[in-house]
Amino acid sequence: MNKKILAILMASCTMLSLAACNTGKAVPASSVTSAPQETTAMSSESETTVPESETTESSEETTEETTAEETTAETTATSETTSETTTEKKATPTPKPIGKTTVTNAYSRSFKVGKQKFTTKYPKVTIKGVSTSAVNKEIANKFGPIAKKNDSVVKYSYYVGKNYVSIFVTVNLDAGKDGNNYYVYNVSRITGKKMTKAEMLKVLSIKDSSFKSKVTSGIKKWWTTNVPNYKKNKADKDMYNKAVASKSINSAVPFVNSKGKKCFLLRQMKAPTQAGNNDIYATI
Repeated sequence: MNKKILAILMASCTMLSLAACNTGKAVPASSVTSAPQETTAMSSESETTVPESETTESSEETTEETTAEETTAETTATSETTSETTTEKKATPTPKPIGKTTVTNAYSRSFKVGKQKFTTKYPKVTIKGVSTSAVNKEIANKFGPIAKKNDSVVKYSYYVGKNYVSIFVTVNLDAGKDGNNYYVYNVSRITGKKMTKAEMLKVLSIKDSSFKSKVTSGIKKWWTTNVPNYKKNKADKDMYNKAVASKSINSAVPFVNSKGKKCFLLRQMKAPTQAGNNDIYATI
């Protein structure tokens, strides 16, 4: 562009010089400079405009590239997050369905004491898909020898919960008379094994402190009902104090009776002046 302008200027000067030579008159300076001023103005505008256009296009291209990179990064991040979420979902194991649970007689027989007829029996628990052989063996070893005695009666009741079975066993060593002993077996329907006290409390949504409080109240009520004059007898009073002591309270076992009621069982020594049952069980 600059070369063309220079060529035009030189051509104009040459023509003016020839004209001056032919006429013998001087050419005013304004005539020589007017054209270059206009040309220079055009050149300046042209040169200024071109870089602005180029800069704008370059800026737009850069913006488009940046936007494309950000979009790609976001898409990649989203894909990775989705992939991680999918992996986590796949990693979560599907809960194993709990098998059908039944409680039936492992042993049963009937006998008479005088004219009175008795039936003695002890249970076994079956849970489809898991082994219950350990708990069934424990029950058989405990109650088998007792149930085979002519003057002893073993009975049981049970409740099947969502993921547990509570079995409540009653033993009377002298058929037809008072003096029962009670036993509880809480069995997991998931593992087929005997449950601990802590596991059963968790299943029943009972806090340990709340359970102890309810057991204490149950013991006091039992003594007031069954041995109302225990405070007047030193031996009974000593026995009561042992029953409500921390060691006794901590030994209480939670279970659910055949009606679905939450209960506790406490094994205790028989009060000297008390006839009848010496174990405590009550709802909580």
